[in-house]
Amino acid sequence: MTEHPCPHCGAPLPEGASFCPHCAKEVEERKPARKAIPLRRKILLVLLVLAVVAAGLIGWYASTRPEVFDGQGSIIYNDYQLVLAYSGSRATPQPERYQQSAPDEQYRFPSLLFINDAVTGADATEAFSQEVEGITAQMLEPTGGDLEITCSEPAPNDYDTEAMVMSFIDFTGSGTAQMVWTITMKNGDTIHLRQDIIVEPIPVHDYRYEDYPMETTEQLQALLEQIRSEVGEADIVNIYLPPVTYTGQLRLDRQGYNFYGCTDGEQRTTFTDTVQVVEGGWWICFFYDIDFLGDGDGIGVSASGNTRLTGCRLSGWDTAVLAYGAAWVNVIECDVRDNNIGFHFNSEGNSANHSLYNDNVFENNGTAVLLESVPTDLTLQFPGTVFRGNGTDIDNRCSQNLNTEETVFED
Repeated sequence: MTEHPCPHCGAPLPEGASFCPHCAKEVEERKPARKAIPLRRKILLVLLVLAVVAAGLIGWYASTRPEVFDGQGSIIYNDYQLVLAYSGSRATPQPERYQQSAPDEQYRFPSLLFINDAVTGADATEAFSQEVEGITAQMLEPTGGDLEITCSEPAPNDYDTEAMVMSFIDFTGSGTAQMVWTITMKNGDTIHLRQDIIVEPIPVHDYRYEDYPMETTEQLQALLEQIRSEVGEADIVNIYLPPVTYTGQLRLDRQGYNFYGCTDGEQRTTFTDTVQVVEGGWWICFFYDIDFLGDGDGIGVSASGNTRLTGCRLSGWDTAVLAYGAAWVNVIECDVRDNNIGFHFNSEGNSANHSLYNDNVFENNGTAVLLESVPTDLTLQFPGTVFRGNGTDIDNRCSQNLNTEETVFED
């Protein structure tokens, strides 16, 4: 057994002794007792650790989860500005689109989506397209009025090649609706872009030959000047003509008119000199049930403004109907015969308003239809139209798209 001296008296100590057998003093140093941690503090520490972990998880989830963005007319998304705008005005958002409508008429207009750089405003369509999964559009239920409105699925269109996609909106009646574009991104984000469509009824004005002087071309021209001072530029003007024969040229400008020829009795409303529709706006001049009878020379209806003839007779002209400038012109249910050229399309505009040339009779013309230049690539359709005894039925010099599947060609 190994002995050690007592630190107090120096006497030898046995191995492992806690007390000196000689002086009875404690010979091992006592270690202070460890202080116990209260249970409440332990719980708080655990909760703190859990809170830190949860905050980290929430931050990670928030940084990676898909987001939903919502804008009216335009919205900033990352480096991009998405804009619903008019053609040629990509930097000017249109949160509201105002249109006008006439009773029982059908209308169509485009809604365009542009993608701009959010900082410079430059076209960013190509870069944005790489991040897009899909684009859809829907029209919410209209409110107020009798509006019936739909929109087509968005798609690229030659109408405006700067727009990423375009949707056609078709409507009748008046009221308010909201169009909602939905852009789904490849990262899971969803962008809603909204546009309010507000359609107001167009005021309608009627002028009847029983109430206003219009027996001569001079009186009719004076009445048109009066009308322009009484109505709005976009108003509907219905003019009910008397059963007379007009001589001298008639000029129509700065206003759209609906001319209704008299069909009561044997005498129909007849013009024997050129009726000139002058370019001046988006409106259309309509002619219903009117005779345009020439003496073998000149032009029956000369139109550099949008024009539509329905149920009319055109005979005895060098050119019965001429479309030029930026005009779009239609002939429907018309009798076109004994002219050098029946219908001559030579317009270089960039818009179209009606594809049908149906139920006409082109007979004994040198050239029934001459297509020299036609705005847009819209397919012209001739269902029910008869070509008979013409030198040339259709001279399609501009290679316009035509649908003649239901057209009748006779020798």
